[in-house]
Amino acid sequence: MNLNQTIPNDRDAERGLIGACLAGKFDDVRAAGVGAEHFFDIKCASIWRTMNELDAERESVSSDAVLHRAKAARDYSVTDVLDTEMACPSPSNWTYFAGIADEKRKARRVMEVGQRLSEQAARAESPEQLVSEAEATIFGLNSSITAQKDTRGESFQRVVGILEEAHLGGQIGVPTGINDLDRVIGGMRGGQLITLAARPAVGKSAMACNIAEHLVMSGTPVAFFSFEMSDDELNLRMLCSLSDTNLIGDVVNRNVTDKATREKILVKAATHAPKLRAAPLFINDNGNLTVAQIASHSRRLVRNHGIKVIIIDYMQLVQPSPHDTKAQRHVQVGNITRGLKQLAMELNVPVVGLAQLGRQVIDRPRLADLRESGSIEQDSDVVLFLYVDDPDMQSGPNMLVKLAIGKNRAGRQAEVDLVFVRNKLRFESAYKVEHEKWLNERKKQLEA
Repeated sequence: MNLNQTIPNDRDAERGLIGACLAGKFDDVRAAGVGAEHFFDIKCASIWRTMNELDAERESVSSDAVLHRAKAARDYSVTDVLDTEMACPSPSNWTYFAGIADEKRKARRVMEVGQRLSEQAARAESPEQLVSEAEATIFGLNSSITAQKDTRGESFQRVVGILEEAHLGGQIGVPTGINDLDRVIGGMRGGQLITLAARPAVGKSAMACNIAEHLVMSGTPVAFFSFEMSDDELNLRMLCSLSDTNLIGDVVNRNVTDKATREKILVKAATHAPKLRAAPLFINDNGNLTVAQIASHSRRLVRNHGIKVIIIDYMQLVQPSPHDTKAQRHVQVGNITRGLKQLAMELNVPVVGLAQLGRQVIDRPRLADLRESGSIEQDSDVVLFLYVDDPDMQSGPNMLVKLAIGKNRAGRQAEVDLVFVRNKLRFESAYKVEHEKWLNERKKQLEA
């Protein structure tokens, strides 16, 4: 940092803000988010501390009380207190002074982050961790001081709005596209960590693709971090589902030998490809990302593209931070899930994290079956289990599966019956007419 560089501050605004507090606006100012970091001037900072001490001691925060303490204070005098009163002719203008002080605070914070980065970058074991922390700090500076920010009255207005919307049949959270599931969990809500767990080869990645496809085709931006598949594979899977074709089997694997038939399949898929290409889906297939790097990418996507949902496929493959490389595996996974939950809270978007269940899990999965860390259960707001209840209930491309809601902080637990159409990589309700017919026929075959 240039030592001759002026540190951002506005003494007049700080004095005006202190003067407003002395005139009866202390509670308003503090409730709006003003703190000690807003005061660069030593005398103003000292008076602010005195007012907080008075409040903590259940004494009235007034000009007389502060003047009385000024007589014994070392950092400010009675004259300094009187000067702050003169600097604020109208206490109702405190928001003007607070806005200026907040802008200067942000500028100082940016300078501090820059200085810390320059000092630590050369000796840091994890430069990307430093960058992520700096980004989180800068991202947080976007919030501004507002009068009576987030009061209980405003909170209850939001609660009433949510209840009215739910009563009228509206969707509260972001829909998954699985109607029976949305009716139970109320959609995916900002700040939630939603875990989708299954044994290998049951279809959890396909379900994540279905959720992403449903959202982006309706114009909802989605970030998809894939640790198992490339963006080409994900796009191909979504195109299969969207176009109702078996592109992978019939075309890529050439299960259909007739060229004319393959061309018809390709023509059908081609009509849907432009829509999928234009959809707001942002895929990152770098399989070596840490939570800090995921957070950095996500912040940029939220800022630049308004991302509404983040999908991680899957959580146990997220790389541990450099600080955790020597830690036990359950500690690593715990820090990963905790970091993803914090990311959901920070950005106020739902994070859908896929998780692997051990192959030894045969019956209906339980929360205790989540591999490698109990923190997945603890940090998740919703835990979904995708499993096959009856292995005999499958024939051809169709397989009957159950989606169990093992944990739901916002409501009840339940199970949803789905049919996994494996050749088209799509999950559909088991109560569709064609699936009910197939299920009845399959049951008769098994009973015969």
